[in-house]
Amino acid sequence: MPEFPDESVEALGRIRDIEPEQALFEIGSWLGGIDSFISTGGRTFGERRSGERRADLINELRVVRLALQRCSHLLFLIRMTAAGDTEARTTLERHGLDSDRLRVVAAVLRKILIRCETLHRADSMTPGEWRIWCDTLRSDMGSEPGIAVLLALVDRTDKSTIPERLKPFTGHHVDSDIAAVSDTIARIGRILRVLGLVGSMLERDEPLKPAILVFAKVNTMTLDMIAYLNKRFERMPADGEITSSLDGAAYIAAMELKKAVQQELAGILSLRTATGIFARTETAYSLLNESFQQILTGLARHIDESADMFELFPNFSAKRINSGRLRSALFRIGELTRTAELDPGKANIASLHEALKNFSDNELVYLFFKDIETFERFVEEILVTKQKKDLVPILHRFAAYVETLFAQVNMRAVLADQPFAK
Repeated sequence: MPEFPDESVEALGRIRDIEPEQALFEIGSWLGGIDSFISTGGRTFGERRSGERRADLINELRVVRLALQRCSHLLFLIRMTAAGDTEARTTLERHGLDSDRLRVVAAVLRKILIRCETLHRADSMTPGEWRIWCDTLRSDMGSEPGIAVLLALVDRTDKSTIPERLKPFTGHHVDSDIAAVSDTIARIGRILRVLGLVGSMLERDEPLKPAILVFAKVNTMTLDMIAYLNKRFERMPADGEITSSLDGAAYIAAMELKKAVQQELAGILSLRTATGIFARTETAYSLLNESFQQILTGLARHIDESADMFELFPNFSAKRINSGRLRSALFRIGELTRTAELDPGKANIASLHEALKNFSDNELVYLFFKDIETFERFVEEILVTKQKKDLVPILHRFAAYVETLFAQVNMRAVLADQPFAK
């Protein structure tokens, strides 16, 4: 079997060349995601929620196969880069790796992929076969020290895994309570970095079902962080300000994780439509990414009172501007829709049509993907319906829908300090 299967290039969605440091982190994240995913004994997010078991688990095998192919490709890139780049070799040595060790890791992954390809050709997989495959895979991965090193890259506490902007808030602190805040910030920083792999997949329009493995790793890391905080609470003042902040962080993280895992990601491997998969992946990613960014900013203020969410995470500045535009546009459309519903005269309908066309060309992209399709269906109905008796009921439903959208946008965290003014 070739070191990097040719058929996986297209399936993986145009993986780009990256720096060895980032490549190692991505490999560790994907392998960690596989380990978290299969450690449940073959039960996916959806099954843990409902208690149901599906008869065919071939989709689970397929996402693991794609992730293994991705790791094989990244290993190939690193080894090729290190062969002619001293700096790349230094990076590997700093992490306790070298070309020989990576060659062994690549060989282990090739062996696993050969087995995986054989199972994949059967085009179906029973729960019993899946459990045996999971046990065998974990055994193969656990037997190679190089894989353990790659897994540790994601979970260790040194600053190489922390985003640059967060490094001032992490490190050694004499005060034990502040140290707990610093450690929690470091943990959230690592979670955000892993979660960023899903963001990159969304941006590059890659196949998104394998992202369930990244979410599985994020799920494990978040639960570990919550367990860590629960232990720290036992040694901290019950009524302290820092204790309250950490307790709030644990609670919010648990609630947002539950929404992402049990609502958006449940059963996603069974979906067939690309739009449905994209919508639910985008929503789960946004829920987790933004909630962790907000939690982290709140904790950072215990170390530096001037910590600002919009400076730490520049994406919030753009989102605040775009969300403000979206909110204003939705309010205007809502007003025009209610006016047209009460008086469906030619002038009112024309004004609404113009506003809807402008919104579709500009602010529509600032909605969540799952809302875009519904909004576009309403717009199409309104634009093609000519009879007033048919149009008025559509306008009534659309007005209620826009009012709901407006309320959802108005609740976005980036608009919390910007009350709406007509």
